[in-house]
Amino acid sequence: MYKILHFSGGVYKFEHLAEHVEDIGGLLFQENRIHISRGTSFLSEEVQVIFLVPANEVASVQELASELKGEIEELEVEEPLKSNLIGSMDIYNILCKTDDWIHQEAISEEYHENLEECLDLMLSLELIEKRASKDKAGTDQSNYYRILKEDEG
Repeated sequence: MYKILHFSGGVYKFEHLAEHVEDIGGLLFQENRIHISRGTSFLSEEVQVIFLVPANEVASVQELASELKGEIEELEVEEPLKSNLIGSMDIYNILCKTDDWIHQEAISEEYHENLEECLDLMLSLELIEKRASKDKAGTDQSNYYRILKEDEG
């Protein structure tokens, strides 16, 4: 099972925490950077992130976050959003198996629960991208998905 965590802290060495989360099979969902200034003087920068991590790895994430002088808090999320976030992790893993577009039916062969909702959530979080194929009459026929590439989007 996965846990949804919120990290709040400085940006110094934050990339180590993000890499650790990916290495343990987790996923970064949302990252916000906050710049704090007074007048024209820059005071500090803070990053706030939502992670999805395996439950047995929460302690390692908390330990690394404390080394970075950040705070980790477990978020309680209501259904159906929680199941959609966790389902998105399964779909993300399916899409990571290839570096190309995957037909929606190929995803549905491996993942069956609330597929449309999870895909819509992943599109809104800008984790994946979608393209539709059209028939000769110009009518949408089927959808293809892939992990959003950083250099393209």
